[in-house]
Amino acid sequence: MLIKTICLVSLLAFLQGKLAIAGEYDEYACSLCTSAVDIAVEGTKDMSLLEACSAQFPSKVCNEIFKGKDFTVDNAAVKQNGVHSRTVCQNHDLCASLDGEMWRTTTAANKTKTTVDTASSLDIRVSKAYGSRGYDKIRISVISGAPIESEHFSYSEQFQHRWEQYYLNSGIVSVTPGETTSFTIAGETIDVSMPMQGAGVRGVMIADPCFTSEFITCVYGKKFDMFDHSIELLNAINAHDDVHYWNILGDNFYDQVGDNSGTWFDALSKESKSKVFGSVPGNHDFWINATPKLWTKKDQLGNGFMQFYGQDVAASAANTDPAASAPYDFSMDPDAADTSAENLPIADNYFYYNQVGNVGFVGYSGAHKYADMEARFEEACAWASSLPEGKGIDTLLLLGHWNEDGDGCDEDMTVPSVYKAIAQMPACQPVAAKMKYILGHKHCNLIVEEQLGFMVGGMGMSDYQCGGTFGIPVVDTVDGQFKLYYFPVQGAIPAEKVDNYDEVLGCIKENGVSGCYHLATEWTSTAVIA
Repeated sequence: MLIKTICLVSLLAFLQGKLAIAGEYDEYACSLCTSAVDIAVEGTKDMSLLEACSAQFPSKVCNEIFKGKDFTVDNAAVKQNGVHSRTVCQNHDLCASLDGEMWRTTTAANKTKTTVDTASSLDIRVSKAYGSRGYDKIRISVISGAPIESEHFSYSEQFQHRWEQYYLNSGIVSVTPGETTSFTIAGETIDVSMPMQGAGVRGVMIADPCFTSEFITCVYGKKFDMFDHSIELLNAINAHDDVHYWNILGDNFYDQVGDNSGTWFDALSKESKSKVFGSVPGNHDFWINATPKLWTKKDQLGNGFMQFYGQDVAASAANTDPAASAPYDFSMDPDAADTSAENLPIADNYFYYNQVGNVGFVGYSGAHKYADMEARFEEACAWASSLPEGKGIDTLLLLGHWNEDGDGCDEDMTVPSVYKAIAQMPACQPVAAKMKYILGHKHCNLIVEEQLGFMVGGMGMSDYQCGGTFGIPVVDTVDGQFKLYYFPVQGAIPAEKVDNYDEVLGCIKENGVSGCYHLATEWTSTAVIA
């Protein structure tokens, strides 16, 4: 497999990544310590950190992380004083201090200093409806702290199982392609513009964004000012009408409990939230420590994710009972008697196919089994092949997270493997030549396979190959071409430091993203196949 990276692969980059995360599990030290303290506090006697850690996690992992750092958890003192377990770990230098995270001091009333004039008061999600519902349908949702009554919502309930501080208010509504359709919800007007079916479109693709080290170490969160910089760039891009959709492809903010994700979305402008949004889960969206073997009872196991991001998925489309309006299947209780790291919501809660303009999308969860998804992939291809002439897709993008197996993903569920498998399906032959894939997981922005596969996971996390990378990839299918442009915004590789933030932001504010391609690297340019 050819990997063409925009990063300079050098000894300096290798060393930087290795020094940033010295051991295989060191970036999870804070989360594992916090879990161990919680376990110790649940008991009736004082326990050492290593003892508490080994009660839930593999001893090898605990010994690697906490060797030379062990301490006794004073059970009574923690309980009596109400000390947060993270504070205990921070006092022993196992959790990074959050004091230097500037977004915490510049965020007020759910708006940052950079977005105070444009942030939406409603936390809106606009996702394309499941393809079989028709091109003129979208799912519109609002994430709130209480139920919201609206004629547009068929469902308005508190989150189930995880992230229960939120309510999901959601429904399927119609839009008029080629025009702006307005919806009034809780006194606020939301304008949704849907391009004509088959028209050329542009969209942003990112993965693995981080801005805080609350749970997992976000190595470059402070250095790149990831909270404000990611918000400012997306708001600047979406302020113009030359971009029609945007996606986050998993490991969304490395958030176990949902509060940080809520703060980030609250800072987005109404224009950003009103654009079509798509998302698929990554390993950290199931297990905060990246892998089932480091599962904790507090892990969201994808439950918070599937409600917070408001996608219209196979489980939604399969629900044909008007009296049962739940958009997701909540049958898997993560806290049931048989609770385990694999007690995940069903795969249909994450699978979707849909269309924006001349681009089709197929999104899925790599944490599930291929056998459970094979029929869905065939269904997606049959749908894509049946679209009417002149309104069909020129490009079919497979969207997933994992670039390689492990961390909860089987070998046959990585994005490259799924791409190869479905490209051979008889149902997919009519559209196989139009298929490409985009993924994350590895924290780099690079070409995986020339003209076919692309990685967009460089959003503030560290990587041994790419060091620290932050950039914005843009897919452009206008004018009969499939093009993918990459805007390198910031980089921390010693041999190739990058800081184009001010120049890129200023240009996009003035000209829109399509007017700033001279600041981007063109990863690919191929003629689309009508």
